[in-house]
This record gives sequence, structure tokens and C-alpha cells, in this order.
Amino acid sequence: MTPLSATALLQVLGLTLLLVIAVIHDMRARRIPNFLILTGLGLAVSLHTVALLIDSASLAGYAWWSPLAGLMTGLATLMPLYLLRATGAGDVKLMGMIGAFIGTQPVLAATFYTFLAGGLLSLAFMFRPGVARQALANVRFLVSDWVLRTNTGQGLRLAPLKTTAARLPYAVAIALGTGAALRWPLISP
Repeated sequence: MTPLSATALLQVLGLTLLLVIAVIHDMRARRIPNFLILTGLGLAVSLHTVALLIDSASLAGYAWWSPLAGLMTGLATLMPLYLLRATGAGDVKLMGMIGAFIGTQPVLAATFYTFLAGGLLSLAFMFRPGVARQALANVRFLVSDWVLRTNTGQGLRLAPLKTTAARLPYAVAIALGTGAALRWPLISP
């Protein structure tokens, strides 16, 4: 691993602090405040600008538009899950903020590692009391509905399940995935 420039180190420290705050908020309230995301975006752009002005390395890249490209890539990676209601809007915005800090290619790696961490955390959550039973009931409902829709063209005429097995604070997986991407990049620069 190459040594970080002073501005890149500030970017890592700022991002780490913001991720810790996001994890705490997500675990307590199951939401990530917009103020935190906006603060992070401002900090990411500011530190990137400082890095460019002093001709130093920035985590996001060397182009003036690198934070914007990272932001858009980060948003795009989790948007399909949001549209499927598998994750919250705060998680999507958090990944966008991370992209503004670290850039396009690293945010793709962070997303990959986030999915791995989320899968492992989901398995760990299954061992909480009552969660496995509810998760299996949800899967049974989804499979039954899919089989009926496939064979008859109409699904179950039951109300959707109101109980989820467990709500995973996905900011934890996002923070772990981002840390892994910074430590073990999938694509070397």
C-alpha cells in the first residue's frame, strides 16, 4: 500500500468519522440524516479542491469532476435496491457521499464489499431469536406467490406481509465495505 498524501489522509479521516456517525444514527434510529450526507459532500468536494490546488493526490482522482462522477456512481450502485425497497434512501445517499470521497472505481469496489458484508451480517441476524422463523415465512410467501403468478398469471390474494424478519442497519455493511475497498482495492491505479 502506498503512503497517503496529507490531503488523502484527511479524506480518509473525514470519511471514517462520517461513517462512524452514520452507523450510530442508523443503528439507533434506522435512518441516516440528510445533514450528515450534505456535510460529507461539502467536505469531500472541499478536500478534493484543496488537493488539486496544492497538486497533491486525492482519493477521488485528479480531475475536477471526480467527486461528481464518484457521487453519481455511488448513487447508481444502490438505486436498484432502493427501487426494489430492499434498502433505504439514506443508504443510497450514503454510498453517493462515499463515491464523492473516493471516486468512481473505488466506490464500485466498496459496493462489492458492501454486498459481501451485508450478506454476512444478514446471516448473523438470522440467528437472533424469532428472526429465522419470520424470514422463512416471508420466503415461503414470496415463493408461493411467484409459483402462482408463473402458473396461473395471478398471485396470492393475501395482504402483503406486514412483519419483516429483521431490519439490518445497512450503514454497518456500507462502512465495512468501504473500509475493505480502501484496504484491498479490486483495481490498482
